[in-house]
Amino acid sequence: MSRSLLLVLSLACMLACKRAPSDHEHGPGQDHEHGAASASEPERPDESVTVYQDGLELFMEYPAFVVGQPSPLVAHFTDARDANGFQVVTKGRVTATLRYADGTEERFVAEKLLRDGIFKPEVRPTKAGEGTLTLRLEGEQVTGTVDVGKVVVYPTVAAAVAAAPPEEGGEATVGFLKEQQWKTQYATAPAEPRILQGGVRANGELKPVAGQSAELSAPVVGRISVGDKVVHLGQRVRKGEVVVRVVPTSSASGTDLASVEMEAARARAELGLAEREVKRAEEMFAGKAIPEKQLDAARVAHEVATARVSATERQLALYRSTQSGSAGSGGAAFELRSPVDGVVSFADVIPGAVVEAGRLLVSVVNPERLWLETRVFEADAPKVERSSGASFSVAGFDHEFSVDEKTGRRVAVGTVVDRATRTVPVIFELPNPDGVLKPGMFAKVTLYTGQTVRGVAIPESALVDDNGKPTVYVMEGGESFFKRAIRPGVRSGGYVQVLEGVKEGERVVSRGAYEIKLSTATGAIPEHGHAH
Repeated sequence: MSRSLLLVLSLACMLACKRAPSDHEHGPGQDHEHGAASASEPERPDESVTVYQDGLELFMEYPAFVVGQPSPLVAHFTDARDANGFQVVTKGRVTATLRYADGTEERFVAEKLLRDGIFKPEVRPTKAGEGTLTLRLEGEQVTGTVDVGKVVVYPTVAAAVAAAPPEEGGEATVGFLKEQQWKTQYATAPAEPRILQGGVRANGELKPVAGQSAELSAPVVGRISVGDKVVHLGQRVRKGEVVVRVVPTSSASGTDLASVEMEAARARAELGLAEREVKRAEEMFAGKAIPEKQLDAARVAHEVATARVSATERQLALYRSTQSGSAGSGGAAFELRSPVDGVVSFADVIPGAVVEAGRLLVSVVNPERLWLETRVFEADAPKVERSSGASFSVAGFDHEFSVDEKTGRRVAVGTVVDRATRTVPVIFELPNPDGVLKPGMFAKVTLYTGQTVRGVAIPESALVDDNGKPTVYVMEGGESFFKRAIRPGVRSGGYVQVLEGVKEGERVVSRGAYEIKLSTATGAIPEHGHAH
């Protein structure tokens, strides 16, 4: 093959392999005319900036400023006021102000969003030199000003290209686009110095305070009274209030109605005989025909007969009352009363139903104060012997709860190690005025040891487990992140000390880190940006 043919083939391959613009690139200079720039003129380098200010996060990309050349600012605005989750900006207008060193200004306005979260004011500088750039967002959702900082307006594209810093290899980044961030619970937070309380990690459970819960069971075989107000789950009850009535049934004694009626008639007859015996004994004692001891015996027999009549009549009334399921007139029932002020946490009460003795009918608990019972491994027990408080988290809540000497108290520290679990119980009492915490909830607890540490800390929610290694995502830019393994230290109040892996001032993903990890694992993250 001739050298000329090889040269032609090589040139063809180079042209074929030249990368066409990707549909996923931001390319702020694409799809826009560049004024008098000729086709042979080099492409302007891109600039990008991420700024947090005035409750806003601004991530912006734009081509370098050149005199007379349009530079569309692809400005992504995020409402960053809520640390539990940033929100996309959906309303407003943006004014970009370019202020030159001599004090003169040029303003460029985007009256509306390009789409949710993105504004695109077009800057066209009129003179070269250094200056500052400020973006002002005004809208119903949020208003604020972001100072982008110093910028340079170059006289020519060639000057901008010559001034561009060389690309440097370094730490690999992970992409997570703004459109993805806005669809998830996402937020970032800076790594900053904090004073943390040393602590011991343990598992715990929320329980009712001792004496502030009760279980009411049927005392006898009986029928639940009909016609009373039926107690239900969540109902508030007062101490001493009747919550259910149980009418004893004849099945407890194994007799029928005829037998009960016959026993009542026999008791009445015996009472009549006892009354006559007392009268006769009194007459004979008056005539000194019998001793006083015999009169006393007759009177005792009368009292016993009277009591027996009363008992049989009550038994007969109770038996008849069960025919309608209620205590009835002259009948009686066992009244189960709440021993505490509280809320019904369990109720199995069906009017008219027959229940066995000992069956649980109602549970009542007072939720205004709770016990947090933790179990600390024996090696850590000496550290928490004088613990003054604890912080804990429970499933379903984004924030942590705490208990200390101001809000509660330490109730007890166990004196015996459990042989099976090798743990020692530690109990704290805390208020629960809104009732958001429920007895039975499990908790992840940090018990304070009294040690205080000052160090760089990040929100504990930023940590994700990566094959057993605590990992965070550190922001490199608005849509790119460094994946870093860290060495954690003391944990306290929702924050964790970082001994290695993150420097002061770096921002970490405090909400949504797991989504980034999941997206990278499934390959859902594109390597490049996206078109606007």
